[in-house]
Amino acid sequence: MIDKLRKDNFLFGFTVGLASTVVSAIVLLTGLFFFSMTFNDNPKLFLFSFIAPIFLMRWYFKIENIKSARGVLIVIILGLVSLFAYLYSIGLLTTTKL
Repeated sequence: MIDKLRKDNFLFGFTVGLASTVVSAIVLLTGLFFFSMTFNDNPKLFLFSFIAPIFLMRWYFKIENIKSARGVLIVIILGLVSLFAYLYSIGLLTTTKL
């Protein structure tokens, strides 16, 4: 199983990074469901969904699969930028206290 993840391909890294992020987000949504919360109650919690792809990227760099690591890195950057844009649009990244 682990040998299938050792491919050094940008598209493969992008796909694996996207899949790990989606699976982590689904696990977080399930946890929110058990506590009777919604996504808008605490959207900063979804920063934890990027932990799995960060470890995956680190592993790809460690085994020197640079192309796959770059694919995972692109997923992390695009995901974080979109999450921060969403947090900014709903006003969680702005301060109202002077």
